[in-house]
Amino acid sequence: MIANNRVTVSREAQLQEKSRGFFYRFIYVAVALLSLLVTSLVFHSLLPPSIPEGVVEKLRFFAAHKGEFDTLFLGTSRIYYAVSPEIFDSITRENGMPTRTFNFGIDSLHPPENFYVLDQILKTNPQKLKWIFVDLDNIQTKSNSESFGTQRLLYWHDWPRTALTLKKAIDPRGGAKWDGKLIRLWSARRQILLHVGLFEKQFTNVGRALDFLPAHDQGSGPEPTSRLGPKGDGYRTAGPPMTPARAANFRRMLAEEVATARPRFIDPYADSAYREYAEKIRAVGAAPIFVVTPGPSQSLMRFRKSPPPGPLLSFNDCKAYPQLYDAQARADEGHLTNEGAVEFTRLLALELVHYARQR
Repeated sequence: MIANNRVTVSREAQLQEKSRGFFYRFIYVAVALLSLLVTSLVFHSLLPPSIPEGVVEKLRFFAAHKGEFDTLFLGTSRIYYAVSPEIFDSITRENGMPTRTFNFGIDSLHPPENFYVLDQILKTNPQKLKWIFVDLDNIQTKSNSESFGTQRLLYWHDWPRTALTLKKAIDPRGGAKWDGKLIRLWSARRQILLHVGLFEKQFTNVGRALDFLPAHDQGSGPEPTSRLGPKGDGYRTAGPPMTPARAANFRRMLAEEVATARPRFIDPYADSAYREYAEKIRAVGAAPIFVVTPGPSQSLMRFRKSPPPGPLLSFNDCKAYPQLYDAQARADEGHLTNEGAVEFTRLLALELVHYARQR
């Protein structure tokens, strides 16, 4: 009997010892996670954003010269290689409304990365800005293979931008029921894991030690100064016209696009984000103007709700703007030559003059 009692007491002691061990391990893990969280928050509060090459050059230049510009173009390469500030300013000046313009186009600057960059621009408090033209597009959830593992894909993954990509991945059109979202969780698992992982790396400052090392050669890609263009206004030309064979393919593709074209709404998450940033733009005293560039798609994009957050200029209409779809005006399917850029810039400047006079 006494032996049995001793065995029972011993087992109880072992269980208590295991419970204490589990409790202490839980405490250690919790403290480690809390330390990581606090350290990450301290890094985020003390360190400036880690902006990659290809983006940081224009941010630095604009921050140093923000008082010189009243007009800004923000968008992808279809803005970068298609809007000449020099020509834009000459047209507005000739029409009695002089401007000073900077092209903030960047290769592949799709939503939601563009919203992160716009936040950095607005944080400089550009008090002289009057007009901000913003390239209109849907939220992008997929990334090309070239961007995997790069700082360019990582840096903008704070929670607001990550949340946009996750919402779009789980419920692309908005309004799906819970069972539909569960199905999408599985089918979009790779996209979800990609963006959650990038958010974790961005939040925990993975790789920030490289920010304190001397700049090294990045190999391919334009030199930092050339990203501002030959005139230092952010504009670069796309290249010569398409070859005859490519032009023939482009015309066939364009005919198919025209045959299937129909008005389309931007996705609900992009719609909400553009409205939010329209208010932020107005808060610094500027007016937002949204632009659909003359790309191959002929479906006119629209905001989902009325009224729109600002004027919407749609140039992806080969019937209304045939000069922008002529083979001599196209460097490729998505970009304009210098000749095409001159005409596109002229049209944009006249649209601004017309809008400003109406106001």
